[in-house]
Amino acid sequence: MMHILSSHTKEDYDIERFWKLESLGIQENDKLNTEKQNIKEFSSTSITYENGKYVAKLPWIEECPELPTNEMIARARTHRVVNRLNQEPNLFKIYGDIIKEQEKRGFIEKVEEKEDEPQRINYIPHHPVKKDSTTTPIRIVYDCSCKENAKSPSLNDCLHSYPPISNDITELLTRFRTHKFAVTTDIEKAFLQVGLHKSDRDVTRFFWLSDPTDSTSPFTVYRFKSALLVGATCSQFIRNATLLKHFEENPSPTASRITQDLYV
Repeated sequence: MMHILSSHTKEDYDIERFWKLESLGIQENDKLNTEKQNIKEFSSTSITYENGKYVAKLPWIEECPELPTNEMIARARTHRVVNRLNQEPNLFKIYGDIIKEQEKRGFIEKVEEKEDEPQRINYIPHHPVKKDSTTTPIRIVYDCSCKENAKSPSLNDCLHSYPPISNDITELLTRFRTHKFAVTTDIEKAFLQVGLHKSDRDVTRFFWLSDPTDSTSPFTVYRFKSALLVGATCSQFIRNATLLKHFEENPSPTASRITQDLYV
């Protein structure tokens, strides 16, 4: 019996895949190097430390077309969200309380009517997403991919969507197995802890009720003071870049270990 091999493609792929698996955690990862370079450049040019808090600019794409305001779409979609939440009074109250709490803690702010109009304005629709949680049954997600029409860009289209840099998972799992106890930590409201540079705040405007208890009250315009929106493709990248910048500028044995074992 004779077998004729007409193509080496699959066999070559399998051999290549085998060697890649054999070298996991050993060979340098080109993708990881690129991600590190992106973070290094962004950290040095777009992240600063001001008044006890890190402040970041958004990673704009230079060639991006002019960003529409999306004001009419955002207003109409917010009306629909209000009408939908109004059918569930408990969720309606929770939604309003979340926005009120974010303003109280300085994550968002009202836009004053007397302010000069900036060159770039964008309004973002938002909606609730239910969670299986007793403490936070819903969260607010912002649609940064909303477009005025099929030909116009969204906010996400105008921002670099760099992948959030992460340590090699194989190395992490290997170290994880070498000790008896493992410790994990969580940063409270991590997505809201990094400030947004003033020059970029007006592209994060959104509408909500001037009286959160009255679904018929007129809208008030808010904007984010935080750089990390749930719904923006660059948020995880900015968060990780800020963490790594903090560890690099505050060197210590503990910071070095955390950086080595960080995976978010």
